[in-house]
Amino acid sequence: MLFLQGSSLQKAAAYKNKTTNDMRTVKAPYTILLLAAAATAAMSCGSPKATQQTTAEVTTGSWQQQPILIDGDDGDWHKPLTYFARKEKFAYSITNDSTSLYILLSTKEQLTQQKILQGGMTVVINTNAEMTDLNAASIGFPTGMSSHRGKGILNRPAITNQTTQLDDLKDYSLSGFNKNDEINYYDYGKSNDAGVEVNLNFNAAGELVYEAKVPLNAIYGDKHALGKNIAVGFLIDGLPPEAGGRSGGGGGGVSIGGGLGMGSFGSGGGVGISIGSGLGTIGGGGKKKKYDLSKTWQVTSLSKRPAQIQIKD
Repeated sequence: MLFLQGSSLQKAAAYKNKTTNDMRTVKAPYTILLLAAAATAAMSCGSPKATQQTTAEVTTGSWQQQPILIDGDDGDWHKPLTYFARKEKFAYSITNDSTSLYILLSTKEQLTQQKILQGGMTVVINTNAEMTDLNAASIGFPTGMSSHRGKGILNRPAITNQTTQLDDLKDYSLSGFNKNDEINYYDYGKSNDAGVEVNLNFNAAGELVYEAKVPLNAIYGDKHALGKNIAVGFLIDGLPPEAGGRSGGGGGGVSIGGGLGMGSFGSGGGVGISIGSGLGTIGGGGKKKKYDLSKTWQVTSLSKRPAQIQIKD
């Protein structure tokens, strides 16, 4: 048996403490790197731009017998509407004639109305029938937080009536029409070079009605369009964070804050990781839905003109 006296015992204890500290020092950077990698992956998966291309059943298109007036009134649309989005609780139809594509969205769901009017909505039209906003045309209306006017949506007073909501609509944006990939803004009610028309209003039943008319030559050029498949997506932005009423969220990125030690991984200080993805606090059920971007896609065919029925005497 080996006996250590005074100074030898102190040296042994010092060596043991140094070894333990060295192990902690080596462990900390590896743990931080692992956590940072996991955070980056989580942020990438949650990015709204990472729209994954998926397959969907192609529905048969609907021929529009008479041109529709884009005035925010759904009285000239065939009812009931063709499709219904269960998550956001809105109905919609997609029709066409020989020159134009017509799109209608209608909802009485108060939260969806609020998200559209305050958060904004983008209708995406993909002529390759792919459910993605890449290489597609888009209509931003209402523009919500993306408006180029910088109206300070966070400081707006609470909206209490439909008239106030509609009065706040100032502009719309277009991208991808006539091979122009730039995002161009237009005053609401003013025309544009692509010939796209858009309108929004409430009907007598209190439903928010969105209408859009898109010339086929603005998305297909001189190519023959009838009979081809097309994907239409409704991207509804989440509500902007209320001033002082929401924690977390805002602007992507990973922030790592150090300390002395490894927090819950051991003794000492802590390592904090903050993931900014613009989605706010994770969890919360209805509150999460309130701030989340939602995507509803429909792949359909552009209807051909029905064969005329000849009646013989």
